[in-house]
Amino acid sequence: MNPNVKIFITIFCYISAVAGLLTSVMDASHKPADTTSAIVAGVLGVAFLLGGIALTRKPRY
Repeated sequence: MNPNVKIFITIFCYISAVAGLLTSVMDASHKPADTTSAIVAGVLGVAFLLGGIALTRKPRY
C-alpha cells in the first residue's frame, strides 16, 4: 500500500473514532438518553479506533 494513502486512512480512522466516541457520550448524556444511537456510535468509534491502531503498528517479521 502506498505510504501516503496509508497515512491518510489512518488519520481518517482516528478522527472518525474521536467523532464516534464523542457522539456516543453526547447521545448518552441527554435526557432522555438515546441509548440505541449511543451504542451504535460507540461501537463504530471503537471499530475505527482499532482500525487506526492496526494501521499504525509496525509489521512483525
